[in-house]
Amino acid sequence: MSGPEFVMAMTLMSSGIGLVFFFAVPVRKAMLRKIEGGTPVRDPALEGEVDLLRQQVGELEERLDFAERLLARQRDGVELPPGGVS
Repeated sequence: MSGPEFVMAMTLMSSGIGLVFFFAVPVRKAMLRKIEGGTPVRDPALEGEVDLLRQQVGELEERLDFAERLLARQRDGVELPPGGVS
């Protein structure tokens, strides 16, 4: 391997190793925090808000179902006026 090829190969290898450490260190730290922390702390206020949102979504689903049934009934009830080909 000549001089410029060797320099290019070393540059690529060191860049690759640097990228691995750049991404591996934060991932390792996050994994250690997860292991050391155990279960996350539960926020009662946040859980109450999520429960309220779930209730509201359930009510919206019921309203949507009702509206769909009304539209389907109207669509099925409409008949074409009698007519003939002139």
